[in-house]
Parts: sequence; C-alpha cells; structure tokens
Amino acid sequence: MVSPHVTLLAKLLREVWHARAQLFAIAIVVSVGVMVLLIMTTARQSLVSAQQTFYDEHRFADVFVELTRAPQSLLTTVQELPGVAMAETRIRSAARIELDGFADPIQAQLVSLPEQQTQLLNTLHLRSGSLPTNSRQVVVSEPFAQAHQLQLYDAITAILNGRRTELEIVGIAISPEFIYQIGPADIMPDYQRYGVFWLREDALAAALDMDGAFNSLLVKLEAQANRAHHTDKGTVQLRLDQLFERYGGRGSYTREEQISHRFLSEELKQLRTNSIFLPIVFLGTSAFLFNIFMQRQIHTQQQIIAIIKAFGYRPMVIFLHYLGYSSLVVLLGLVLGVILSRWLAATMVELYGTYFSFIELGVKLNWRSFAIAVVVTFAAGFIGTWRAIYQAVQVPPAQAMRPPSPANFQQSRINHFIAVMGFGQTWRIILRNLVRHPLRSTLSVLGIALAGGLLLFGSYQFQAISTMLDRNYRVEQQMDVIVHFTQVTDAHGLTSLAALPGVNYVEGMRSVPVRLHNGRQLYSTSITAFDAASQLRQLASVRSMPTTGLILTDHLADYLQLETGSNVTVEFIGERRLTRSVPLVATTNESIGVGAYMALGELNHILLESSVLSGAWLLIDDSHKEALYAELNKMPQVAGYSHIREAETKLRSYMDDTVLTAMSIIFVLAGSLTFAMVYNNARIALAERERELATLRVLGYSYGEVARLLFGELLLLVLIAIPLGWLCGFIFAAGMTELMSSELFRIPFVISRQLFGLSAFGVLTAALIAVIFMLRRLKHIDLVAALKSE
Repeated sequence: MVSPHVTLLAKLLREVWHARAQLFAIAIVVSVGVMVLLIMTTARQSLVSAQQTFYDEHRFADVFVELTRAPQSLLTTVQELPGVAMAETRIRSAARIELDGFADPIQAQLVSLPEQQTQLLNTLHLRSGSLPTNSRQVVVSEPFAQAHQLQLYDAITAILNGRRTELEIVGIAISPEFIYQIGPADIMPDYQRYGVFWLREDALAAALDMDGAFNSLLVKLEAQANRAHHTDKGTVQLRLDQLFERYGGRGSYTREEQISHRFLSEELKQLRTNSIFLPIVFLGTSAFLFNIFMQRQIHTQQQIIAIIKAFGYRPMVIFLHYLGYSSLVVLLGLVLGVILSRWLAATMVELYGTYFSFIELGVKLNWRSFAIAVVVTFAAGFIGTWRAIYQAVQVPPAQAMRPPSPANFQQSRINHFIAVMGFGQTWRIILRNLVRHPLRSTLSVLGIALAGGLLLFGSYQFQAISTMLDRNYRVEQQMDVIVHFTQVTDAHGLTSLAALPGVNYVEGMRSVPVRLHNGRQLYSTSITAFDAASQLRQLASVRSMPTTGLILTDHLADYLQLETGSNVTVEFIGERRLTRSVPLVATTNESIGVGAYMALGELNHILLESSVLSGAWLLIDDSHKEALYAELNKMPQVAGYSHIREAETKLRSYMDDTVLTAMSIIFVLAGSLTFAMVYNNARIALAERERELATLRVLGYSYGEVARLLFGELLLLVLIAIPLGWLCGFIFAAGMTELMSSELFRIPFVISRQLFGLSAFGVLTAALIAVIFMLRRLKHIDLVAALKSE
C-alpha cells in the first residue's frame, strides 16, 4: 500500500515541475537575497577577524599623543597614570623619498624603532628581512614596496629637513597602525606616492635634533579602563593633554579617531548596512511573489483540496503539503545563493586585500550568518504563503467541492466611463477585466512597480557616484598640485613657486589642526583657510566665501549638532594653543570627506599672526610636470606635494572596484528580477484565463485577437506600474543614500530623467521578452482541456 505522504509528495513534485519556470524565477530572487546577505556578512566577518587578530597579536595602542618635543623622562610619569597599562615613546616625521626611475613626488612617514629594547606597541609584522641594526637601514611598508617592486637591500633616498640620506632596505613589514595606508590629507591609498618607513630611533633623533626626546606617544590602557564607561578613557586623555600641553601637545586621540582604524570602521559600517538593506528588498520581493503564486494555486485547486480532505487527510498535512511549494523554492534559492556567495565573497575579500594590509585575510564563512539566511529565507517563504493556505484548508469539503459561485458584477462609474469613452471591443474587455478583479490587478501592478524601482535604484548609483567625483574634482577643487611647506611662511614664498616651470597660477592656503567642541560633542580635524576670492577652491552650496566665521561640511555640522548662526568652540592644537568661540556662518554639502573652512585673513587674525601660509595650490601645464617636480624636490622649504588628478584617478578606481562593482551586480540582478516579475504575471494571467481565452477561440476569435486581449492587459499593467516603479526607486535611492552617508563620502541624491527612462525601458524590455516566451504557450492551448476546467 502506497503511503499517503508519498502520494502527496508525488503530487507536489509533479505540480512543481509543471510550474517550474515561475518557481525558478522566484528561486532566483531568493538566491539574490541570500547571496547578498552572505557576501556582505562574510566579507565583514573576514575583515573583523583579520583586524582583531592583527590588533591583539601586535598590541595596537588605545590612545595616541602627538606633540612638538618632550623629554624621555616623562615616560615614567605617563606609565604611572591610573588606567595606563603600557606606554611607549617614539619619533615621527614627514619626509620625501626619491627612487631611481620614478619622477613623481613620494611623501613618506618616518617612524622610529627602539634601539635597545623590543618594540612594545604597534609592533611590526615582518614579511621579509629583519629590523634595522644601524642608522642607515630602513624597513619599508609592504604596499609601497610592492608598488615599486622593491627588494631587500635596494637603496632609497630620504630627504629630511633638507638633507639627503641614502638608506638600505633590510625589511618589508606591515603595522596595525597602517592597515589602511594613506597620506595625511588623502582619503584613498596611493602606494606609489606615499609610504611608511621605520628607522632606528638614533637615526631620526640625529636628523631632527631629538636626542633624549620624543614627539609621539603610544598608550595601551588597562583592560578595565578600556571596557569601562567612556569617561574613564576620557580621564586618561585629559591627564595626558594636561601633561603635554607645555610641550606642544596637539591633544590626545583614541583608536576610534586614528585614521586607519576610522576608515576601516566606516567600511565595516557600510558592509553592515548593505547586509541589512539589500536582503530585505530581495527577500521581501520573493515573499510577495510567493503570495501571488500560492493564491493562484489555491484558487485553481479548491476542489482538489476538498477531495483530499474528504479522503481523511488532516488539515495540518494539507497545510504542510502546500507549504512544500515555497520550501522547495527556498531550498533551491538557498543552494544557488550559497554557491554564488562563496565565489563572489572570495572575490570581494581579495579586493579588500588590495586596500587593507592584514597579516592574513581569508574568507571566514560566518555560520551564524548562514543560519540567519536560512531562517530569514524560510520565513519569507512562509509569510508569503501561509495565509492563502490556511484559508483554503479551513473551508469545509462540501462547500469547497461546489462549483464556484459566479462573480457578482454590477454597473459602476468606472464601467460607465468605459462604455461612454468609445473604446473598441478588445480594450473594453481588457479594462473591465482589470476593474472586476481589483486585488489581482493591484498586486500585479505593485509587483512590477517594485521590480522597476529596483532597476532605477541599481542604475542610480552609477550617476550619483559620477556626479560626486565630478563635483569634487572638476568644480570644488580646480588646482592641479598641492604643495605643503615644512613650516609656515609668509605670502612672499608664493613668488618662488610662481617662477617654477609649468606653473600658470598660484594660490596660498593654510591648514591648522583643531578640535571642535559643542557641548559633549567633539571632533578633531583641520581648518583649511584660503582667500575669499579663491579661483582654485570652491565650496559646494556656498555662493561666496564669508570673510569672517567658520564653515563646516553639513555632515560634520550634523555630528556636532550645530546650526548656522550658532557658536562653536575651536581649540587650536598646533604650535599656538588657543581656544576661541567662532560663529558657524555657513555649511557646505561637499560629498567627499569632512572638514572646516575659514577665510585666510580671519584665521591669521585669530592666531594673532600676519599673512602666513602652510601650503599652496598650483595650476600647471602638465607638459612641464616632470621639470616642475624636479625643481620642487630641490626646495628645502617644501615638505611634500601631490597631484590632485592622480588622487582623482585612485578614487575613481576604488569606486569602480568596490561600490560600482557591487551596484553592477545589483543592476543585473534587478533586471533579472524585473523579467521574473513580469513573466510571472503573464504566466498567472494565462493560467487564470485559459478557459476564457479558449472560449473566445471557439467563438471565432483569431489567435491574434486573443493574444491582443491577454498581452494588452499585461501592457496596460506595465504602463500603470512604471510611474509607481519610479516612486519605489526614488524611495530606495533616498534610503540607501542616507544609510551610506559616512565620513569617507556621501553619495549625492541625484536622479535624472535618463534614469527614469532607463527604468521604463528595462520594464518594457522585460515585458516584451515575457510576451515572446508566452506567445508559444498561448498558441498551443488545448482548447478541449481548457473548456473542461473550472
């Protein structure tokens, strides 16, 4: 005797095979949601695991202090402070590097290593070689070495304080302090033009006249202080600031403010946002599709359900039987999603490895995320199907076996409107069918609109990022080269720069490190000051540069909870220590980075100084670039310089590799989803109206006329759904823009008419492909079998 469960299983598999095209389309949507969830969580888990391992094994500091000069004897005082577990002094300095065969400017960060003892904090992880044993040896950061194909025992030239020093590479290493290796004013790594170099302490001390002194301090807090309330860590910082104020201390800052850690934290935040937002969109769509499919399936099988119940099957068995449709689809979607995610996650982690330097960055499959993916996808399938199944199994067998009652149609204002408008017979049939089934029509429109919205959302990222980069590098920053001086100088220093080969125009600027306070809100940054009539630097949304007051990027103003007109406490932490209350006169909606700006004259007035500069902006003729670089290398007052167009190229490459690559995948998947949604609606419409269409054929309607009835209805639904899809895409784009806002960049909310047109074109193209697939099915309808169906 055949088991009843085997019978139902056979029925389930037979019907799943019959509806395989529809169900596979839904499975694709499920797989996309699973894939995105696993890719983002796996990449995030891999980065977090690699970060934590590196930090723990190499004792990454908790607090950092930069100062002008302090005696080594203060180290004992620091170590005795409550909450301090370990402290280490060092010497840091900016420098320039020259390499044979590379003419572009190279900026360097030189960091000292202890001479007699083992490094305590931020210890190096040597990839090859050894630590320096004399003052002429150096350890090079791995990204810089790889960018220039440097090997052990190669020679480089360092220019420090105007003096050239030949150094021999004896080691290649990475450090937890420079996982994300960028220059002081950069937001993207440029490994060819910026590197980190570690030398013995005596080498740097001799070059900088720092014997028995230091200008940088690392502090490791006790575990209890690190876990305790923020004020405990703040107390340690306050004591450090008080201790080093007389030694030119620029204010202590925590690990959270350290540049490399901050950028990595922002990337982890973006991954977390994507792992929540995108799966919700796709899995929510799959639940919607499940609902549409099961409603149609239950509607056509009411009498079958009644017969099954009459044979003694319990309602729970029938419920689980029909739940098997969604379970099989979810299982298929899970398998496809897991397979795709394993491949794409490895690619994504490998991509992160080019920007972040870890000891080891492998793909860490997060089993917790996998469990969440399983639970969430099965929940989406259950939510999309349970109500329709539950209502069907609650109907008594006798009632369910009766033929369905004729629909109770009545004359309405809409029907009257259709009659008086003079539509042809075909369009009257189409419009009346849509009006008489409002729920079905509404669900179809919403489904197509959702798919069209995702298509607009996917394409929106391309235009928004292009607009962001064009604004920053074509409108706001119009200079070609940024020059930094070794120390502040008067405005006459611009004369020598203007005389250099290839320089067409010069403007001076000044950058001063500050801390901005508003109540308990605090942010460390720099004020960039330039002439109010600057031709090379414009501030977005600021028509003219105010001659007094402070300007902040709107993201920073929001963080500090400031509004235009309110005062902000500015603590200058450079060579001159001052605290002033300055009015916020405007905000700028710049998309890249955060910062503070002020008129050059106003800044110098606050600092009680004459017209002094810390750098300059150059507009140059690129054909003389190499000659210009050669002359800048000879100038002792130039600490470093960078080409803004090269920074733009790096940032565009980063965006292409990360954000745009992810959005390209989303765009392709959104197109597939659009087709799946339209095709599903066409299949369901054909299945529900098969008997009606067969009747029309028997009554003498031609194949073309019947096709116009069916696909005309689909076309009308698509045309109604397109504007709603624009609204959905607008909401998706606005939400994602807000969620992805960070210190690194804020994608501007820009949606053009071209994007609306692209979304509409995508939906119409999907509808056309669906019609082509359905024409064959319509042509081969079995008229006799269709007329016998309910």
